[in-house]
Amino acid sequence: MYKSNLANVRFIEEKLAPLGLTLGRLCLLYALQRIGRPALPSELGDDLAVTRANISGLLAGLEKLGMIRREIDRADRRRILVHLTEKGVETLRKAWPLYEAAIAERFRTLSEDEKSVLLPILRKLSARS
Repeated sequence: MYKSNLANVRFIEEKLAPLGLTLGRLCLLYALQRIGRPALPSELGDDLAVTRANISGLLAGLEKLGMIRREIDRADRRRILVHLTEKGVETLRKAWPLYEAAIAERFRTLSEDEKSVLLPILRKLSARS
């Protein structure tokens, strides 16, 4: 199972690499877009189920690429808000079709019967309680 997951992640990341993205970076950009407002790093970490250290690294990489911006919350100077930049929106627009194509390519090896069994299982495993 681990090898299969690792192979899938590597395959997807090869497709995303020209845009400067990893799967984690893509997920963070997507989460910010889905939330639809500047978010706290802790919110993003909870949403993606990753540690503070992981979020910090993802944010640093995306900020360096100009895809996100961190700024102090004017209402509460103890908090940092993460903003999606125009470059981040544009990169996400370009990356999402690459991601979907990579997933479709991986699923292409499955028969229709296998897909009909696997997809409901994946939906059930990803459902939030």
